[in-house]
Formats: sequence, structure tokens, C-alpha cells
Amino acid sequence: MTWRNEPDYSHGYLVLPLACILLWIRRDSFPGLQKYCEPAGLLLILFAACMRIAGRLLYFDVLDGYSLIPLLAGLVWFLCGLPALKWSAPAIAFLFLLVPLPYRFESGLSWQLQGIATSLSTASLRVLGLPAVSEGHTIWVGENQLMVAEACSGMRIFVGMIALAAFWAATVKRCWLDRFILLGAAIPLALLANAMRITVTGVLYGWFSSENARQIIHDWSGFLMIPLAAAL
Repeated sequence: MTWRNEPDYSHGYLVLPLACILLWIRRDSFPGLQKYCEPAGLLLILFAACMRIAGRLLYFDVLDGYSLIPLLAGLVWFLCGLPALKWSAPAIAFLFLLVPLPYRFESGLSWQLQGIATSLSTASLRVLGLPAVSEGHTIWVGENQLMVAEACSGMRIFVGMIALAAFWAATVKRCWLDRFILLGAAIPLALLANAMRITVTGVLYGWFSSENARQIIHDWSGFLMIPLAAAL
């Protein structure tokens, strides 16, 4: 329901297929199945059950959602063995992206991203020679007003780029340091992509004054930000 109703998490539909692709890419190193079940895997399954119960009793849906990770890990360990669990660990960990962030954390992060996007875009517009001034999450470019609303905070591209970087880091055959650098680079690149979108929008708003043209600029700048972020 969250993937369908919340645009920031619409990438959720792609997480499970990408996790399956991860397993397929790693198929040559599959260690095979154990002859017998390993009871130690039941500990993770029990832990997942406790997470679900605690999430329900505490009305903490995120804890309920994250119980999926130890549940799947425990099932693989119990049915297939510990070597199979180690082999499938990247794909299982990738499923972490299925679950939406806690609401309070998401709201705080979105607010901070709005502020960063406003500051970066204002600075970029000034570098381009435009008289940009920021007030809160509003940018004034001459008489034109740009509202950096919550939907324009970059939260959507922020979450999507981390998901893309996590998949890329899990598939690339590089050292662990390179993979962590790739994951870390997704954060500033997401901020840069969103700031570039707002900057271009501010420049084009100065060229076009009609509401229809500005609506087209706003929508298409959002669409083009996605391939730009992926390319970065």
C-alpha cells in the first residue's frame, strides 16, 4: 500500500526482482544444499516472530516490516544451511529497502533535505548571476518565487539512489572499500541532482511567465532528474 500511495517508495516494486537478479548473478558460487535441516536457523525465525509481536504491541509498524529480514535469513539457514545463507546474504540484506522508513525519521530527514536543497539551489543561481535570495524553504529569484515544498525535498531521489547504489555495490566485483565509497557517494549525488533540478527550474521560470509553461517545466525537470541521478 505504501509503494502504491507514497511516491517516495514507488521503487519498492523493483526491490524483490532486483534481489532475485542478485541471486542469479551469484549463481556460479552457490555452495549447494545441506542434506539435513540446521536447527540453529530457528533462532532467527524466533527472533523475527518476537520482532513482529513487539511491533504490533508497540504500534511500531517499521519493526514489524523489518522482521522480514531475519525471517528469510532464518528460513534459508534452517532449510538450506549456513553456507547458503552466506551466499544469499547480499540479496536478503537488499530487501531492507522494501520497508518504508519510520515516519518521524522520514519527516526529519525530509525537512533537512528541503533546507539543503534550498541552500544549494540559491548558491547555484547566484553563481549563474541571478539575484537569488532564500527565506526558509522559499527562493526568490527577482520577482519569481520558488517554493521548495516537501515533495521537492529530494527524498524520492535520495531513497531511489541509495537503492540503486546498494544494488550496484552488491553486483560489482570490487573490494569492499570501493563498495562503501559507492554507497556513500549516492548521498551527495542525490543532493546534487535535486539542486540541479531546482536551479534549472529557477532559470527557466525567468524565461517563461505563463502558468502552463511553468507547470511543464516543473514536471519535466522532475522526470529528467531520474536518468541524471542514475547516470551520476
